[in-house]
Amino acid sequence: MVESDDHLPRLLCLHGGGTSAMIFKIQTRRLQWALRSTFKFVFADGPFPSGAGPGVLPVFAGCEPYFRWLNPASQAPEQDQRRVRQALRKVMDDDGGEFVGVLGFSQGARLTAGLLADQDERNAADGMPNWKFGVMLCGSFPPLSLSLARTPSTKPSQGVDEHGETREPEDDEIVHVPCVLVRGTLDPHSEKGRRLVKYFDPETAISMVFKMGHHLPGAAGDTTSDKGDSQKIVDAILKVYADHLPYEVLKAPKATAIEYGNGQLSA
Repeated sequence: MVESDDHLPRLLCLHGGGTSAMIFKIQTRRLQWALRSTFKFVFADGPFPSGAGPGVLPVFAGCEPYFRWLNPASQAPEQDQRRVRQALRKVMDDDGGEFVGVLGFSQGARLTAGLLADQDERNAADGMPNWKFGVMLCGSFPPLSLSLARTPSTKPSQGVDEHGETREPEDDEIVHVPCVLVRGTLDPHSEKGRRLVKYFDPETAISMVFKMGHHLPGAAGDTTSDKGDSQKIVDAILKVYADHLPYEVLKAPKATAIEYGNGQLSA
C-alpha cells in the first residue's frame, strides 16, 4: 500500500525549456525519494509548445509534447505572462494543497527566480502563494518575471547582450526570499548562472557549485558529478525550509557559498 502524501506541504516543480512535467518528474526522482516525507511534489507544464530542448533526445524520444515557459516569438508579453500565471494557478488549484516552495530547472529556474523576485518587490502575481523558499537548478540570467515592473531590461544599463544585462544588480533588485541555487562548472550556461546568483541576498541564499553539466546530479549519462551531490542538494533544501521565519521578518538562513568538486568541500 502506498502512503498518501496529501497531508504534506507542496513544492511546485517547473521543468526546463523543451521538456515537460512528465520528463521533469523522471529527472527529479532522486530528490523526490529523499524528500518524500517532507513535501508533495506537484509538476506543471509550460503553456507554450516547443521542440525538444537540449539533452532531451534521444533519452526522451517519443515523450512529446514538449513545452516551455518563455515564448521566443512573443509580441504581447503581458498576454504571455497571463498565460503562465493561468497555467500555474490551474495546477495549484487542481491540487488544492498548501504550496510553500517552488523548484525549477534551467528555464524553469528562471521562472522560479522571477516568482521570488515578484514576491520580494510586493508585486506578486495574482493568485501566487507566499513562497517560503525557492530552488533553482542550473538556472540562468535574467529572472523570468510575471510582472513587467520587475523585468530587468526596464532598468538603465551599460550594454545588454542576448542573455540579459552585463551590469551588476541594484540594491532594490536583490531578492531576499530564502533559496538554493545550484550550478555546474561544466554547464555551458554556468556564467549566466553565476550572474543569477548575484540577484539573491547572500544572507538568505545557499549557492552551490558542482562539477557537472547542464543537468541534475546522477542524470542519465552523467559521469562527472559525485554520487553524493544529490544528498547535498537535499540537505540545502531542508535547511532553507526548516530555518525559514515569517517572510516579513526578512531573517533567514545564514549565507552559505559552497563549491564541491568530486564530493569534497573546497570553499
